[in-house]
Amino acid sequence: MSSSISLARRAKPRWPIWLLVVLLSIIPAGLFGTLQAQTPPQEISSHDVEPGFTLKTERNMVMVRVVVHGAKGAVVENLHKEDFKLFDRGKAQTVVSFSMEKPALKVSIASEPKPADKPASEPADENEANVPAAMARRFVGMYFDDVNTPFEDMVRTRDAADRFVTSSIQPGDRVGLFTSSGLKQVDFTSDVAQIHQALLGLRSRPIAPPDSCDSLPPYLAYLVTERNDGLTAAAYHIATCDCQGSAINNSPCFQMAQNRVLAEAQRTQSFNEAQVTAALRGIESLVRRMTTLPGQRSVMIVSSGFLAISPSYLDQLDQITDRALRAGVPINAIDARGLYTDVIADASLGGPQFSQSDLPFLQEGARRQAEAIRNLAHDTGGIFFENSNDLDAGLRKTAAVPEAFYVLTFSPQNLRHDGAFHEIKVSLVAPKGLTVQARRGYFAPKKSEDAASQEKEEIREAVFSREESHDLPIDVHTQFFMASETDARLTVLARLDLRPLHFRKEIDRNFDKLTLVTVIFDLDGHVVSAQQKVLELQMHDAILQKYQQSGITLKSQFNLKPGTYMVRTVLRDSESGQIAGLNRTVEIPY
Repeated sequence: MSSSISLARRAKPRWPIWLLVVLLSIIPAGLFGTLQAQTPPQEISSHDVEPGFTLKTERNMVMVRVVVHGAKGAVVENLHKEDFKLFDRGKAQTVVSFSMEKPALKVSIASEPKPADKPASEPADENEANVPAAMARRFVGMYFDDVNTPFEDMVRTRDAADRFVTSSIQPGDRVGLFTSSGLKQVDFTSDVAQIHQALLGLRSRPIAPPDSCDSLPPYLAYLVTERNDGLTAAAYHIATCDCQGSAINNSPCFQMAQNRVLAEAQRTQSFNEAQVTAALRGIESLVRRMTTLPGQRSVMIVSSGFLAISPSYLDQLDQITDRALRAGVPINAIDARGLYTDVIADASLGGPQFSQSDLPFLQEGARRQAEAIRNLAHDTGGIFFENSNDLDAGLRKTAAVPEAFYVLTFSPQNLRHDGAFHEIKVSLVAPKGLTVQARRGYFAPKKSEDAASQEKEEIREAVFSREESHDLPIDVHTQFFMASETDARLTVLARLDLRPLHFRKEIDRNFDKLTLVTVIFDLDGHVVSAQQKVLELQMHDAILQKYQQSGITLKSQFNLKPGTYMVRTVLRDSESGQIAGLNRTVEIPY
């Protein structure tokens, strides 16, 4: 006997969250010796599908996404594995997996012959020829860092985003609006009016108080507190007194500023940490959300930047990068400051007034402020748009589907679980004027990950991909019948061919474990329902030979409302580690 669990729906379900246990008889269990199914340790659902991890540490697999540009900026698409050299801390690495990806908005869907009309009470094979035009094909997650973006930058970028939504969103696109403050957010939708309304409500919502004569820019505060930089402190003394209208040689003012500089720097550091934490938490949450969506996905960060240079923030940025790479989600970013000029702040803006001699501090601070979002874009194969006031062009560019990129995977040998940073360098055997954009490095894991967690993550990644894979012999058919005018029963039949599988032989039995996951997505890419079955196979030779000839058919059933759905079926073989994934569309008429 085999058990399955129908999992909880996303937010805004069509019916209450429910848990249904279905006993599914595949074939008499005694014929197998042992044929068991078990409930997974953690249910898969659209809002809780992502286990914590940094790397697949047992196999030490590190993924590097590479974009190669020609002399005129065009993306190069004709390179092969042999054209690349990859180094980890200066040591040449062997590329164990290589692919060239050309993302497209079309979805590969297998087709079945359209059946003749049948009575509503009889099961009908559903036409699975193509994904309907209304099916979600691309998801664009717009992330506005309203905590770190000043009002004037926010107004310019939100207005440009409003124009972008009007002119560039196509049928099949879903847009979501997310913020670092958590306010004025809209989950992915095709309702453009809803996005327009939310954009108009965006405001700058800093955690830190407004600048005053005692305020320090975040980078200067970092230099004072972390580097004990006396030059920065002296500049602060002079600038503070000048801001207050006191003469530079005013001894009481200078002494007061000297006494306050460390306390003010620590105060600024504290507020900066709160704002950086809010920004990174929001970005990580959005990337997690994107991994639960099918099809083409991209993140667009709009921010004036934030200073994330402490070791803990760098580690968090690396985890976000790794998660995005494994899910195939490029992160793009726009510097909301637009064209940056070397202007020293004037009195109308508040805060200390620094002199021309302090310009290097301010320039370096401005550069470091954009470093986090620049690196997220660079390391995930995305685009970083900066130093330009043409925000309309920036939004179009960062929302565009990537033309082509390469994915290189390597397994570093003797990797220590010490959390240390490993610099990666990717180069071309024959550069010929080409430039390479690739991940800069990764942090080694701090602890080993168990095999069960790895398997779970591999299945999750396959479920939320729309790419079809035929590494395992599986065929999928769907049928439905109308139980009433408003309720349908969908049956998904997965036929498994055991002949190509590699069983593990122990004494007189053949062992293998097959995990089958079937997920139903609606038009917006939301998970409607899902079932997982795990088959523990322990068969004598004669029984194995018999079912190698006949195969096994697994049946999953779902109660659905009329509508259009995508059925995603994923099969994983534990002995070989291979995964197959198939897509079917189902249209249940109203």
